[in-house]
Amino acid sequence: MTHIPRLAADHNTDDLRTALIEQGCCVVEHAVDVAVMDALANEMAPFAQYTPRGSNDFAGEGTRRTGMVVGRSSTFRTHLARHPVILTAGDHIFHHTPTWNLSFAHFFELYPGEPGQPLHRDTWKYGAPPFPFEVDLNALWAVTDFTEDNGATRLVPGSNHWDADRRPEPGEDLPAVMPKGSVLLYTGLAFHGGGAHTGKDTRLAVNAQHSAGWLNQTERLLLEFPPEAVADWDDELIAFIGYQLAGPALGHWRNAEDPFTAVEEYRKANPKLP
Repeated sequence: MTHIPRLAADHNTDDLRTALIEQGCCVVEHAVDVAVMDALANEMAPFAQYTPRGSNDFAGEGTRRTGMVVGRSSTFRTHLARHPVILTAGDHIFHHTPTWNLSFAHFFELYPGEPGQPLHRDTWKYGAPPFPFEVDLNALWAVTDFTEDNGATRLVPGSNHWDADRRPEPGEDLPAVMPKGSVLLYTGLAFHGGGAHTGKDTRLAVNAQHSAGWLNQTERLLLEFPPEAVADWDDELIAFIGYQLAGPALGHWRNAEDPFTAVEEYRKANPKLP
């Protein structure tokens, strides 16, 4: 019987890798303290109140997706963006690529009454035939508890191995129930979709998607966060949002330079940065 693997915060990294390869998904319970989730929600609330809800069935008319999380939430930058679980999973999934990076990060609010989202693969967004290997890795952080009643994301374990034409049958999907502070990881080839919200309280989450460095990012992070916006961030995080070469001769800036030099130049011109 298929299942969504569940790991403890102090899990063996081999178990994490095995779960993602075999089932295409796993839950790591209590990956961060609940206070981290509260702080993130408080930081995003002023921006989320102005975000419109989805405009179609897929986006969800009962769902709000607020972007620019990496810039708007210092908690995300400090505690979640490069969490050890993310780095371990990403280094394994993207072992075939020279680099990988954050593709987008959105703050999700799922409201009562929202129906279930159609099951899909995130790689469909590229509008191309399926890749013969994984190019996406998603992290869905539980800012509140995920329950079946409040629309916990549903997944089809093992569907990351399916042929391109195969589609889920009714009853093959399972809810990723998890407590606040946990994270659900799933690959781009794994079928998934938001569950139907039949409960009373809004479900909150942060969805951080990661992709091979040579692919277009879902969110234009370098446009949203130019050098002056990131100059006082950690160097590894700056590279992680795209200020890095995507391959030996891919992603150059200006005179065949690493794009990180744009940040270095801004720092030199502004030595009094905090």
